[in-house]
Amino acid sequence: MPNTKSAKKALRSSLKKRGFNLVSKNKIRNSLKDLRKGISEGLTQSQEALSKAFSALDKAVKTNFIPKGRADRKKSRLAKLIATSFPSSEATMPKAEKKVAVTKEVTNEAKPKTVSKTKKVAEKAE
Repeated sequence: MPNTKSAKKALRSSLKKRGFNLVSKNKIRNSLKDLRKGISEGLTQSQEALSKAFSALDKAVKTNFIPKGRADRKKSRLAKLIATSFPSSEATMPKAEKKVAVTKEVTNEAKPKTVSKTKKVAEKAE
C-alpha cells in the first residue's frame, strides 16, 4: 500500500486509467470476434462488423490506447480479409483512387542573361 499522499493519488489515477484501458481493449477484442463471426454469416453482417471494428480501433487511437500505425495495420488486414472472403463483392468495398502526378513542362530554352550595371555604364560611356 502507498504511504505518501502523492503515491495514494498515483494509485487512484492508475486504477482509473486501467479501467478505461480494459474497456477499450475489450471493445476491440469483441468487435474483432464479431467480425470473424460475421464473415461466416454473410456479407452484410461482416460489413456491419467491419465498421464497428474500425470505429473501435479509431477510438482507441484517439484516446492514445494504441498507436495509429498499429490501428491502420489492423484495419488494412481486416479489409483484406473481407475482400478475400467475398471476392465477388468488389463493388461494395471502397477502392482507393490513384493519385495522378502532375508534371511540369520543362523547356530547354535558355533565359536571356542579365547585364550588370557596370557593363551598361561602360557601354554608355563609349
